Amino acid sequence: MRYLTLLILILFSCSKSIDEDKLSLNESKWQSSKTVNYEFTLSIMCFCPVERTGPHIIKVVNDKIVTVNNLPYNPALTGELMTINQLFEFVKTSIAKNPFRNTIEYNSTYGYPQNVYFDFNQQIADEEIGYQITNFKPN
Repeated sequence: MRYLTLLILILFSCSKSIDEDKLSLNESKWQSSKTVNYEFTLSIMCFCPVERTGPHIIKVVNDKIVTVNNLPYNPALTGELMTINQLFEFVKTSIAKNPFRNTIEYNSTYGYPQNVYFDFNQQIADEEIGYQITNFKPN
């Protein structure tokens, strides 16, 4: 039993390390692109109102959201949305929470997280969250 526990701990720590390594590699790729002005479509998968889930067409200037769906950004209408740098921070803090399950796919060209899914606790329903970025265009 002791060896089984040790094996589980080793496998768990390797999985987290792989996620962190991929995150670091892709965040470096994103940072080296020096992209601060861009547009993308963000869809949020959660048990939330449709105003929150989108899809939202987001325009970012100087690493700040300026418009959502061609209107000035208003978090009261959409909930808080994230730039790509903020999404990297979300992924980083979420990995550190040791989620029950997660999936992260990175864009091969720019490195940004294009599909993100976290299920933080197997015992709790409806706390899962996912983000999907499509139609990315640097400006």
